[in-house]
Amino acid sequence: MKISFRWLQEYVDIDRPAREVAELLTMAGIETGEVTPAVSSLRGIMICEIEAIEREIGNTASGQPVMLCQVSTHKQRFQVVCAAPNLRVGARAAFAPAGALLPGNRRIDRTDMHGALSEGMLCSEMELGIGDDASGILLLPDDAPAGTDLILYLGLDDSILSIEATPNRPDCLSVVGVAREVAALTRSSFRFPSVAVKEGETEIATLTSVTVEAADLCLRYAARVITGVTVAPSPPWLSQRLRAVGLRPINNVVDVTNYVLWELGHPLHAFDYEKLAERRIVVRRARPGETVKTLDGQLHRLTDSMLVIADAEQPVALAGVMGGANSEVDSPTQTVLLESAYFHPAPTRRTARQLGLQTEASYRFERGADIEGVREALDRAAQLIADLSGGSVARGVVDVYPAPQPHLRVPLRLDRIRRVLGDCPPQSTVVEILQGLGFPVEAQEERLEVVVPTFRRDVSIEDDLVEEVARVWGYEHIPSTLPSGSLSLVRRPPTLRLADAVRQSLVGLGLSEVISMSMVDPAHVAKFRLNSSDPALLRLENPLSQERSALRPTLLIGLIEAIVTNSHRQVADVRCFEVGRVFRAGGEQGLALEDFRLGIALTGLRASRSWYSGRDRVDFYDLKGIIEGLLERVGYESFEVRPGPVSYLEEGRSADLFVGGKWIGLFGELRLSAREQLELLHPVFVAEFSLDRLRELPPTPLRYQPVFRVPGVQRDLAVVVPLEVTALEIEQVIREEPTPWIRSVTLFDVYTGDQVGQGKKSLAYSIFYQAEDTTLTDEKVNALHERILTRLRNRFSAEIRGWSV
Repeated sequence: MKISFRWLQEYVDIDRPAREVAELLTMAGIETGEVTPAVSSLRGIMICEIEAIEREIGNTASGQPVMLCQVSTHKQRFQVVCAAPNLRVGARAAFAPAGALLPGNRRIDRTDMHGALSEGMLCSEMELGIGDDASGILLLPDDAPAGTDLILYLGLDDSILSIEATPNRPDCLSVVGVAREVAALTRSSFRFPSVAVKEGETEIATLTSVTVEAADLCLRYAARVITGVTVAPSPPWLSQRLRAVGLRPINNVVDVTNYVLWELGHPLHAFDYEKLAERRIVVRRARPGETVKTLDGQLHRLTDSMLVIADAEQPVALAGVMGGANSEVDSPTQTVLLESAYFHPAPTRRTARQLGLQTEASYRFERGADIEGVREALDRAAQLIADLSGGSVARGVVDVYPAPQPHLRVPLRLDRIRRVLGDCPPQSTVVEILQGLGFPVEAQEERLEVVVPTFRRDVSIEDDLVEEVARVWGYEHIPSTLPSGSLSLVRRPPTLRLADAVRQSLVGLGLSEVISMSMVDPAHVAKFRLNSSDPALLRLENPLSQERSALRPTLLIGLIEAIVTNSHRQVADVRCFEVGRVFRAGGEQGLALEDFRLGIALTGLRASRSWYSGRDRVDFYDLKGIIEGLLERVGYESFEVRPGPVSYLEEGRSADLFVGGKWIGLFGELRLSAREQLELLHPVFVAEFSLDRLRELPPTPLRYQPVFRVPGVQRDLAVVVPLEVTALEIEQVIREEPTPWIRSVTLFDVYTGDQVGQGKKSLAYSIFYQAEDTTLTDEKVNALHERILTRLRNRFSAEIRGWSV
């Protein structure tokens, strides 16, 4: 937001330069960026009177006649050549004599034009750099003093401050709001603009009425009527003040509403009274199918969630956003109905975004306007419109305010200030600071009772007031102190400890961690053969986009997106994981159910490309090995893998993981159909486990034992069993032997083919035997080995292909 420094000085007495004031505001939490001059490279421009238009001396390329004129500054006369169409004798205009400087370092010299000497230049707004109008010269009021410096007359000797107000400080979106801050920071006097409406004899009740049907969206609506209005261009001081802050002058009525918007921070709107059906206002929700053409010429279709200002027949404005073209104030307007209201922030923001209309009014209403400032802004604007247009303000105000808001009272203890800041200014200083910021204060011993004004919606608790005292008192006054108190050691929650161990283990196994969005596209959920219309899927009520409109039910969506993104950027080998929460509906009291999970995804080559490495791709067993290594590292040695069908994993290449007999998660190869939808050329292997479930299980306790001093014995065996018998079942039978001598059982070969027969497979194991304190003899080991073979024959009808030492 741009603010004129001269405008600011009308409400606060300061003799400091603009840059110093900008630094004060920034240090107080109101960021003020650039401080720029209102106009640049403008010097020597004067007000002149056009005394005579002597004769036509030629034509421009477009056919416009070129005139020889005589102008006077009442001290000196000049001969000027000019082709402007709005030349007239007796007019006051902006004149740049020889030696003057225009924007862009353009220097004016005496010039021969069409055979005549021109001793200067009559300038347009665009040539002066103060506007966009280049259709004619800048004409000034007839009482403008000739010979006066134009910069001084128009107030162009000014600086413009760029204010970046945070969303919680809508009160600083006005000149008065910033002036109040400056007055408090500099301990200067603050003046509120003078508001004194001179009313006529006509009662407003005989002219109009206001009905508020949507009281939940419009908490207050006030209106005045001004009759006998003459719509005309605004006076130079008003036009220039609006241009200085980046607004385009339109006419004296509309410009006043913009002026008061900038001055007091409260949006207003002016309706052409004669264009309102039955001359009355109805504040209501839009009806389905209704449309309104706004002032920017766009036609908008409305929904019943939008608030409109209507007359007796149709909408004439979008409440808090923009007025309608069907009630616009223009040159024939003679009677104006002036609106000032308070609209609820959330619906205003929603309407502005749905229709793509971001206006200065909606910007303020979205952040919360001052409900008690409605009348002040209305009366200030009515007073200025009457003064500038020659109109008369009808007697009385229509003010629909059914539920006045009480003022919040917040106690403030000086001890609290001292505890938070480490020091506290004297009570008189605290009172002065708060009163300077507009807070009424009742002082008591070591305690203040502070009334929060309605324009400070960001203040609600005691510590908010402490912050106000600190920033105005000055952070440089707060002493540097070391924190005191006892520190107690806090153990990290078990879930976080497990998550850290998982991260370290997987990074050690060569994977990279990714962090994806918790919000996903329901269409991506469907690709995992999950029902996107499932009521268990949590959808956001107000999503930023369709692509982020639901909370993720699985971590695999983000991991697959990471693989797709890398694939599109020619990165084919990806090994990644994510630790995070997933969500679904169905919790108690309507709350979401959350689960803390680990997700893993692999694709690409097993080893990085090089001359010495192969071209084998990762497969199901690479993923299984990573999972086994992870569980062992985090302390879970007892786990089981069982085949299990999953909707989005390939049949026969998916499995469930059980730890301590409880299901923990699943893993396998992504189905070809899902991979084709994602345009992934190579197989992708994924896993997802519940860390919450894993944490509930007791880890395998650490056991320390000395290194055995006696040698061990290794035996290999190969058995032929039916295809449905798993390797895990064979290993479990081997370990059933009630002896501590079996140290390890390793599957080292799997064979299917003609040599073992159809429907069968051969599994080869290496078994390592070792005792703690004695050397095992061949007789003992062979006897133990034979017992194992016997159990395998009896349990699975296994055929022993052979065993060896």
